Amino acid sequence: MAQGKVGVFAEQTGNGATKEVERTPLFIGVGNANIGSVQAIDSESDFAALFGAGEPLTKQLEAWKRNADDLAFGYAVAINDADDIFAIIDKALDENVNPEFIAVCKPVTGKADVEAYENKALSIKAEHALYLRMLVAAPGIDNDPATGQTWADYTAALTPITDNVAAPHTAVVPLMHGDELGAAVGRLCKFAVTIADSPMRVATGPIALMPLPTDKDGKPLTNATTKALDAKRFSCPQWYKGFDGTYFGDVNLLDAEGGDFQRIEDGRVVDSAARKVRIKALYQIRNRRLNDTPTGIEFGKRELIKPLRAMAKSITLGAEKFPGVIKEPSQNDIGLTFIDQDTVRVTMKVKPFNSPNTILVGIILDRTVEV
Repeated sequence: MAQGKVGVFAEQTGNGATKEVERTPLFIGVGNANIGSVQAIDSESDFAALFGAGEPLTKQLEAWKRNADDLAFGYAVAINDADDIFAIIDKALDENVNPEFIAVCKPVTGKADVEAYENKALSIKAEHALYLRMLVAAPGIDNDPATGQTWADYTAALTPITDNVAAPHTAVVPLMHGDELGAAVGRLCKFAVTIADSPMRVATGPIALMPLPTDKDGKPLTNATTKALDAKRFSCPQWYKGFDGTYFGDVNLLDAEGGDFQRIEDGRVVDSAARKVRIKALYQIRNRRLNDTPTGIEFGKRELIKPLRAMAKSITLGAEKFPGVIKEPSQNDIGLTFIDQDTVRVTMKVKPFNSPNTILVGIILDRTVEV
């Protein structure tokens, strides 16, 4: 004999919202107030009051504000010039700051500094499972008329900083105007465009920087110098002949030649996918629906590819279609193989859209007589 029973349970599927890490920077730079204190900042923050008027950190934050938008949000820490920046980064992470970028406003002095920041990004990934990129400043030009540099001298002086460096999580931004680092990060934090959009995108509008710099001879910065620096993998502003405004080139990650992550937008897309897929994967630990049968494997594929499908969603406005962050994944873009009874290997493809940075237009003269 038995009696009837009904039990109702809420099933955990792991389909809820996750934290939005994208477009969140952590700035670290020299200031004279709130030293060592992690400060939340947004577009309404008074940076002069927080970190001191005219301070190096304040200059970059003002540029960030100008080049982002009213939704901008992040964190900043003022330091003394001799402070240990890596200890400050650890302090911020211990306070649960989870940034997409760490922007180091104190200029690097050589190749060893760049490699140290790359190693820090790798350590953060290993220790905290955080996926982030380092954007670090390089020194500006010394334009003292007596003892300063020409643009050729300046280019030669910067060259060793990135020479033979393999650092796919790190970009170096020279402070020629004085505030390029903050401006570049601001452009990357705009909500009007996606994380897949290059900071080079002209339709985003011109970049707002401090006045055009000159060298020791009074000669202004030109595209010739910024092209030379870009070829050495620095990230620089640029201009277009006969077209108003100052724009930005690629934010160049220091990946090895032939590497997949030479542009920051590619790194951002993959990092975003990694954050989201990791959460999905955690929910599948010892979930018996994911098993070594054909049905179980198909279940795993469906669940783990969901974040990529969400990233691929496009927006249609009338006849116009605005693409998603990546192309729509197909069934062949995910593979799932059981290595042993406890370990499954998942391989996924993230397919960004290709957009041109060089457009060559041929004009053909047509003298056809119409009758």
